[in-house]
Formats: sequence, C-alpha cells, structure tokens
Amino acid sequence: MITVRIIRDASNEKIGFRSAGHAEFDDPGRDIICAAVSVLELNLANSVSEFTDAEFSCEIGEEEGNFSFILSSRENRNAALLLDSCLLGLEAVSREYGSNYLTISDQEV
Repeated sequence: MITVRIIRDASNEKIGFRSAGHAEFDDPGRDIICAAVSVLELNLANSVSEFTDAEFSCEIGEEEGNFSFILSSRENRNAALLLDSCLLGLEAVSREYGSNYLTISDQEV
C-alpha cells in the first residue's frame, strides 16, 4: 500500500507531503496505481522547478517507493497551486481505487 502524509505548517497550510510504499495492485512494471502516483509526484517536482522560483526539497527512493516534497514556504502562489493540484490528483486515485492501495492523511509539523 502507498501511504501519503500531507505536511502542514503551524498555520495549517499545506507545504508538502511524503509518500512511501508500493500499491501492489499489479506486478511491478504493470501497476497502474504506482504509475499514476509516480507521474503526479514527478510532474509536481518538475513543474515547480520549471515554472516557479519557489524553493523546495525533494527526495526520491525508487526501490522503497519513497517520495518527499516540501516547499520552503507557501508564499509562491504558483508553487502552492501546483502542490494542491498534485494532492487533488492523488486523492482522485485513492477514491477511484480505494484505500487498500493508497491512503492519504494529514501531519502538522
């Protein structure tokens, strides 16, 4: 199962998320849930890098299925919008395929 933990700052604003695990919906290389999650995550990092000047940290661990993306702040509205868009996509995948494969929860830092 893939677990996604949304990270919020002290003012309850979303500043990033961490995901871990594999959906195990199908065999590796054929798992459409893992593929969808990976595309959303990588597109977020690439889009924030390409289309904004926001500072962020991003770490990827392919073997373990780990991904971490954290904005330095939500002051850059475009970066915040891209983050919200990615999370919306992840929530849609979870709704479509169920929490046996992808769960999302909140975490305040």
